[in-house]
Amino acid sequence: MLTKIKRGFKRLLIKPERNLRWLLRKRVRDSGLLFSRDNIRIDREIEYYDNYVCAYIEVWFDAERKFGLKLGDENYVNVYAYINPDTGKLFITYVIYYGDGFIDNERKITALTQEEKNLIITMVNEVSLTETGLSVNDNWNCLISEENLESIASRG
Repeated sequence: MLTKIKRGFKRLLIKPERNLRWLLRKRVRDSGLLFSRDNIRIDREIEYYDNYVCAYIEVWFDAERKFGLKLGDENYVNVYAYINPDTGKLFITYVIYYGDGFIDNERKITALTQEEKNLIITMVNEVSLTETGLSVNDNWNCLISEENLESIASRG
């Protein structure tokens, strides 16, 4: 145990910039900036398209700090959750909107914990149940069934 502490201390001295980044990330995580029920809300309009369910996430934390952005006064960030109902996989993106009307490309957020992913999927399902009475997967299956019926009807 003592050698691990010494090695860790030695590493801290050898690569201070790397450890500073680690400390800053830890500080951001410890400061309550994780996705949690207290700092996000899922919009009630959930969209279904291209093998994904898309939901807008209203964030109530400092998005600039969380995502390492430098935004001006007239610029803002929108955050979206994409869930593949077939696989259950989730990815989160953000888009920067500039005051002059320019929209930046979507960027994936990769530093999510499994707890955050599970929370977002649960919250999207809760909104879906509240708004439609069906889970995201049930809505997805209904949509797929309707598309299949429409394609059969258009052939005949």
